[in-house]
Amino acid sequence: MKKKKPSLLCTNSTLKSTSLKLIAQGLSAKLQRGKIFRTIKVSTIRKQFRYGQSVDKLTQYQWFQANNLPALEFTANPNVVVDWLNEGATAFGRKYLNSSCGKGIVVIEPETDEQIPICPVYTKYKKKKREFRVHVFKDQVVAVVEKKRKKEFDGERDTKIRNLANGYVFIQTVENEPEGLRTLALAASKVSASDFRGVDIGYNAKKDELFVIEVNSAPGIQGSNVNKYLEAMVQHV
Repeated sequence: MKKKKPSLLCTNSTLKSTSLKLIAQGLSAKLQRGKIFRTIKVSTIRKQFRYGQSVDKLTQYQWFQANNLPALEFTANPNVVVDWLNEGATAFGRKYLNSSCGKGIVVIEPETDEQIPICPVYTKYKKKKREFRVHVFKDQVVAVVEKKRKKEFDGERDTKIRNLANGYVFIQTVENEPEGLRTLALAASKVSASDFRGVDIGYNAKKDELFVIEVNSAPGIQGSNVNKYLEAMVQHV
């Protein structure tokens, strides 16, 4: 009997993902079994690879805590945020529990006179010299990239939120990768049922300390990372 080709199980919000489209096209070419389809329907007769089964931020933080993983300190109580501010710490309010690229983040600085905004969750800022994204497919690390500021960026310097708007991009060449980075990423990735995960991890060089920032269940996949995922996927077809 001819083996059925796999499909890519996604969600309504990730169905039109450019990253998933590249994966589908690449997998079709590698397997040579015809077009690989993206679908939101679960199949019981063919292999499916899951993309985008997201886990909200609060649930993630609670899961990291329950599993004793080093991660951001969090709270849903504005009074705790006041305590952080009195300690001289910066806090982040997250307006949306499911978001990416820094969307919906409110920076709350110490000694502010403004009222603490109401958010479903807050995190305490943790200093980091470096920030990484570890790409994980199932239980395998397929790539490690690092966030770096573009040299030509002339906007305001902000190292607290390292996103494209603040001039940060992912670079493929990672030097002096901290010990334990991949192990922590694999452990943290288990918070999501997605087969494709991008685990964001900060590194405090002064303390030689790694900590989880968040896990992306539908990470952006481009460039050489597309083929790295494909190489891992064909092992499971």
